[in-house]
Amino acid sequence: MLDACYYSLIERADDGRFVGWVPDLPGVTAAGYTEDETVRALSRNTRQHLGKLVLSGKPLPAPRRVDDLPCSRGRRILRRLLLVVG
Repeated sequence: MLDACYYSLIERADDGRFVGWVPDLPGVTAAGYTEDETVRALSRNTRQHLGKLVLSGKPLPAPRRVDDLPCSRGRRILRRLLLVVG
């Protein structure tokens, strides 16, 4: 069983959708019409990405500390959420 924790960043786009990504896992992104939808997709995509790394024998990237992540991007506020993958 895989247990890992990574922070995700989520922002609200100009069109009202929510967009999220996991900075420590390049390519892991998700978007949705609600924040909950986006978080669920991010969790699923993170689990799949980590599973592929494990199956290929690659090490899991070290997660950053929450204090090392940005809390805004330009004028947009970024929400930082911890994803627990198990």
